Amino acid sequence: MSGELSKISKYIFLLHFIVALIFGLIWFVVPEYWNTLTGWPEEIASGRIVGMATIMVAIGCLLGYRATTWKQVEILVVMELVYNILGAIGMIWNAIAIPTLPVVVWLLIGLLGLFAVLFLYVFFTEKR
Repeated sequence: MSGELSKISKYIFLLHFIVALIFGLIWFVVPEYWNTLTGWPEEIASGRIVGMATIMVAIGCLLGYRATTWKQVEILVVMELVYNILGAIGMIWNAIAIPTLPVVVWLLIGLLGLFAVLFLYVFFTEKR
């Protein structure tokens, strides 16, 4: 049917829901565990705020996965683009400004970049 979201777009939302929920819950519930595990500088309060925002993105992705039309997800896709592109830029900036950040920073940059590309794909293939 015309106007329906493609399966691949729905799976991109589902994949990002899973990844964002995992990271969001870790950062929100046990940021000290993340800091110990990765060697991330200790900022528990900031970690919880990032966790909250990431859980919010996960919930948006779940709603996007459940949607059926472009009109229902257009705002979510734009939000995803802003979140992932600015997130990648911010993490690259951090990696340059704070050279002592652990190697996991590059995993986060990679995930943000990957989802930016995937949501660019959704934007350009679904927008009619």
